[in-house]
Amino acid sequence: MKEASYITLNAKSGKENDLADFLIAGADLVTETEPQTLLWAALKNDSEMVIFDTFSDNSGRDAHFAGKVAGALKENAENLVAGGWDNGVIANIKNPKILSSKTSSNAKDMKIAVFIPVKAKEGQAENLAGFLSGGAAIVKETEPKTSYWYALQFSNDEFGIIDFFADQSGVDAHFSGKVAAAVQENADALLVGGWEKGVVSNIKQFEVLAMVNK
Repeated sequence: MKEASYITLNAKSGKENDLADFLIAGADLVTETEPQTLLWAALKNDSEMVIFDTFSDNSGRDAHFAGKVAGALKENAENLVAGGWDNGVIANIKNPKILSSKTSSNAKDMKIAVFIPVKAKEGQAENLAGFLSGGAAIVKETEPKTSYWYALQFSNDEFGIIDFFADQSGVDAHFSGKVAAAVQENADALLVGGWEKGVVSNIKQFEVLAMVNK
């Protein structure tokens, strides 16, 4: 996996459950019609929803955005998404590179996702990219309850980590584990805001509505 997409969708007032149901149904369409979409996840935190997916290359991403799920979302965005298709979907698409990853085969067991956006200090982007590129190996060796872990690069200095867990004990183990400790140790040198303002204050936890991996 080399490419990903991270799309934030804010539900229209009163349409939170409808958008969530729409995204849950989308998982079956991905399974049936998108062989190049390696992982697809729909996430929810109150009225904020996220679609996160991964691909081996840009052709997989292009096929995804030309596929049935994207077509159905475009058709229903005006009714479900604040801002509609252009301002509520297209404007919120981010297409990061995957620096490193750990994957599993238990997508249907995932209940919780955590996303942490971080920003490199001036002159530290290359060092941060290198640091995050080594993170997956540590997760594989030391975090059995972290089923999926992705280090992402959104732009030259914008990065993120997204990971998936079956339960809260996995989340707790992750934040007391070696990767979190290494991030904390290096945060002042690498990240805008350091550990507290650059990491802790940016943590977002989501309910996993649906998840497919191939």
